[in-house]
Amino acid sequence: MKILITGDSHTSALKLGADRLISQGGLPYGYQVDLKPIGTGGTFTAQFFLDKGDFVEMKNQRNPNLVKRLPVATEEGNYDYYGITGMLHTHRVWRYNNYWTKFTPFCTASDLAPVSTSLLRHIVLNDQQYPLQMIDVLKRAGVKVFVIETPKPYKHHPILEQVDKEVITYIDTFYKSVIKEWLASNGIPVVNIPANCYDADSFMLEAFRNENPKDSHHANLAFGEVMIKEILAFLKSQN
Repeated sequence: MKILITGDSHTSALKLGADRLISQGGLPYGYQVDLKPIGTGGTFTAQFFLDKGDFVEMKNQRNPNLVKRLPVATEEGNYDYYGITGMLHTHRVWRYNNYWTKFTPFCTASDLAPVSTSLLRHIVLNDQQYPLQMIDVLKRAGVKVFVIETPKPYKHHPILEQVDKEVITYIDTFYKSVIKEWLASNGIPVVNIPANCYDADSFMLEAFRNENPKDSHHANLAFGEVMIKEILAFLKSQN
């Protein structure tokens, strides 16, 4: 079975995990896992591809280390499954203190302006509009696709110095529920983060934080290894 995992910058941790598993001989016999990103999280916020009918062609992909089209051209390999990461990347919505020091997703008597569920849902779907369009094309092409959950917030994120943690976890959970609902209605499965990777407050455990002290939302090799094992378990359940 051949699997291509692609998406945003969260692909990096998954690649570290896959490389570790492969080096240790932990990849099941007959499985091939390749990882190649589309771009950064910011890539997904604009129209990053052209709809070619039965595939998408990425715009301005001059870097040979990035995916040029999905599904990939036949000469690049015939993949049984495509895993996409980045569609559950919530960081863009909750990270700005100029949003959540003025607004709140809760009904409150404070001086913060409430954001309705309807508006927040619109924000989420707008944030992921282009990846969702890409999924539509891949479905049309008959490609087997699944989505990989990206890390939850970390308690070391600087936003928590100014915004209550309940606001951050609410937005993260709400965002993911909206996208997962859309995916489920379109028959796209999700590989979720195991519950033992985050604490009772729904924050990622520090054991999975990125080694770069300036990076407050990406994960590390340990997380990548956990998620690759979850992906393999999911694939085995499908066959």
